[in-house]
Amino acid sequence: MNSRVGEAQFVDIAAAVQFQGPGALITDDFQKEITDSLRRNSVLEGRLNYTPATGDFSTYFEQNTINGGAFVNPRSPSATPTSNVRTPHSLKVKALTNQTNFTHYDVTLGAQQGNFTELQSKDLNDMLNGISLAHGKALWRGSDSSLAVPTTLEYVGLAKQITNTFAVSPAASIVASIRAKVAAMVSSELYALMPTAIYIHPIGHHYLEQEQEASGNNQTQISNLRKTVVAGLEVMSIMTAAGVLPIIPEPFMPSAVNATTASNTDYGIAILTEPMVEYHYVGEKGIYLFELGKTSNLAQQFVGIKYGAPVAKGPSYAHAYGTIERPTIVAVA
Repeated sequence: MNSRVGEAQFVDIAAAVQFQGPGALITDDFQKEITDSLRRNSVLEGRLNYTPATGDFSTYFEQNTINGGAFVNPRSPSATPTSNVRTPHSLKVKALTNQTNFTHYDVTLGAQQGNFTELQSKDLNDMLNGISLAHGKALWRGSDSSLAVPTTLEYVGLAKQITNTFAVSPAASIVASIRAKVAAMVSSELYALMPTAIYIHPIGHHYLEQEQEASGNNQTQISNLRKTVVAGLEVMSIMTAAGVLPIIPEPFMPSAVNATTASNTDYGIAILTEPMVEYHYVGEKGIYLFELGKTSNLAQQFVGIKYGAPVAKGPSYAHAYGTIERPTIVAVA
């Protein structure tokens, strides 16, 4: 439902009718249902770990060493005292908002037509979904560059937070590159790493399927492996050094024209240890909805707001972010 009244004008009823005949003058009417297949959230949103923020700057400690431990003479044992360094980290809580207004005339006219309740409900849901949509995009592509010293109002996208990176060239195997990076992470003697999922741009996913279709051993490597990642979504999986990992198409994953080959695109791919990806929220982990008081313009005003920020803990070792260079396929607008 529009929140503004359009400019009124007189029209010829004959020009507006669908059919005229003896005893019949049929004018336009519409189904109450609105055709709507718009995207409203991301897959990652449904798998995030929500945790209350500790303050305006949410803080946590990270330990990167376990010191000590040495062989000694059993007949004269001695030890040197050691300590383990714990580093503090912080992230600034961000805010997302959206608003919709219903004018007094639209409310009154909608009530008279008997369809205002349905349209108002949809518009309020869409207002909140607008926040979810901005949130889902920014989880990966947020423009801020620092968690602790903000430079923009947006999140620091996970693609920027993760500093353990890799690239899949046009001639390289996507599957082999994933397995090699997971193996490198799991083989760490310092960290006990066990990645849990692979997020990939849907077009990158297409090229992965294409690669497996062309391979001679796809039946044993990917095609027969499946995992349910959120309710109603079952995806292909891949056997890695960390076990069977789901390969999740994520439409909000970054993509960009390749810097050297203009006809190619770098499609994003991320290997995540999901228990170490958190969303620090304030108040409610969902979205607040407020109805404001009626103002001088007699409009009903509704505002939604969400407080929080995502963080990928252990960005240099617990996760990996890469790009898959392949010929460009234009996404549906």
